[in-house]
Amino acid sequence: MVKRIVVKAIGGFDQLKVEDGPVPPAPTENQATVNVKACGLNFYDIYVRQGLNPETQPPCTLGLECAGVVTAVGTNVSTVKVGDRVVVHCPKGGACAEQIIVDEDSLMVIPDDMTFEMAASFTINYLTAYFSLFHLGGLRAGAAVLIHSAAGGVGWAATQLAKTIPGVYVFGTASLHKHGAISENGVDHPIHHDQDYQKEVLDQRPQGVNIVLDNLSGVDFTKSQELLEPLGKVVLIGARGMLGSEHRSLWCVFKTWWTTKNVSPYSLIMNNYAVAGFNLNELRKKDPAIFRQTWEKILEMIRVGKLQPCIDSVWQFDQIAEAYKQLVERKNIGKVIIRP
Repeated sequence: MVKRIVVKAIGGFDQLKVEDGPVPPAPTENQATVNVKACGLNFYDIYVRQGLNPETQPPCTLGLECAGVVTAVGTNVSTVKVGDRVVVHCPKGGACAEQIIVDEDSLMVIPDDMTFEMAASFTINYLTAYFSLFHLGGLRAGAAVLIHSAAGGVGWAATQLAKTIPGVYVFGTASLHKHGAISENGVDHPIHHDQDYQKEVLDQRPQGVNIVLDNLSGVDFTKSQELLEPLGKVVLIGARGMLGSEHRSLWCVFKTWWTTKNVSPYSLIMNNYAVAGFNLNELRKKDPAIFRQTWEKILEMIRVGKLQPCIDSVWQFDQIAEAYKQLVERKNIGKVIIRP
């Protein structure tokens, strides 16, 4: 039997269970079997548990990313072999299991000196940040960026990536006790998330910022647009505003939907700014080549030390509820990892 983390039904932490399932069958010709050593947790999984992701509904096995060792390969597989240490992207979920079967293009070999925990930490966060800043945001030298939740997984990654460009000034929101950490990571102007961050930004930079990386939505969606200088962009990468607490809040869902349902073309034209959105799984589905190219680029930047993922904490499968509370209650700095 193989242990896996499942969400049984829409609900609270009590719906997260560790269950025994059948051993996966042998891989088909283009697949590989991986013994999982570490999994990365993401807000995506919380959306699934609360029934807020239309593509993946409970009951299901959680997890978008993991790392482990290849134990079997199909006859047509050429890029990995048995014994390889790999990072895995599971766009349809299912990564949080002791053993999984995935397509060859969902695997990438990692360096021998990279821990499984580190390998499981970077795919979702760093690729989301990279595409949002560089492809959608058009980040350039001398720009200014506001990164919400700068101590979270994507925020941490976005700060480091922004600082690879000369002269970029980073505003970042986070709880007060996290300000030291995000400053060390590259945030130039930390702001308490409950402060009037609009005033903080505009006092420092009256013309506004070039890019707002917004994972909040809700009322912050309007505030983000008001902070843009001409030719600026808001890039939406999530909707934490929909997550009221442990259980789904219909009021939070409605409020977020109401404040983001309309983007006025007239306002965009008259203010010379843009609003964009990003979904990594959809990008991979529609343009797998650019996903792969960027995945490899991020791994290389980590290998040579240009990027340094941060592991907040490591938990065991039977601690899954506590691990997700770390995310939901915004206690983490960096990535939360879980191990079989």
